[in-house]
Amino acid sequence: MTRFLTALAMVTAMGSVAWAQDVKFEDPKLNFTGAESLAPGPEFGLRAGYIKPRDADDGTWFGGVQVRVPLTPVLAIEGSIEFHSSEFADGDIEVVQWPVQASLLVFLMPDAPVCPYVLAGLGWYYTTTDFSGSLSGVDSETDSLVGAHIGFGAKFALGGATASADLRYIFLEPDNDNLDDEDFDTIQLVLSLSFPF
Repeated sequence: MTRFLTALAMVTAMGSVAWAQDVKFEDPKLNFTGAESLAPGPEFGLRAGYIKPRDADDGTWFGGVQVRVPLTPVLAIEGSIEFHSSEFADGDIEVVQWPVQASLLVFLMPDAPVCPYVLAGLGWYYTTTDFSGSLSGVDSETDSLVGAHIGFGAKFALGGATASADLRYIFLEPDNDNLDDEDFDTIQLVLSLSFPF
């Protein structure tokens, strides 16, 4: 948790710089007109990417949906739900998760054609754990885990839509005695395409 609080302080400090910026980028050929081209209203979109829990046997692909709601030109909130499955202990443990994340996004250059941002938030992880092989005598379990995440990325206008890519680090502690030796901290690459509604 100390790592998360330190990282959150850094994200907040970086985000405060954005409040003082007043940069305007325009490209008539691409019809970029700053923040207005990045759909200032709420957006609904699809997301997909790659996720790798620290002790998982391999990384895995995931898919999901998201909603972004701007609060100011600099701040937005994002809610998302995803699905993915990971294996641990040479395939003897399968962990299926439905992460529900809430994130605060801070746009560092809101008027730029390619707008970088930092983010931080919390997630609720509906988790089912199945055991097989050498652990086949252990009953399957369903848990609800809570974790925090931080990250950075960039968004840009793509026609009438908004495309984004970001990298997140998720701090997640399993609540299961049979998983005490497994590290669930996760690196997540998220690609998304959102449309105004």
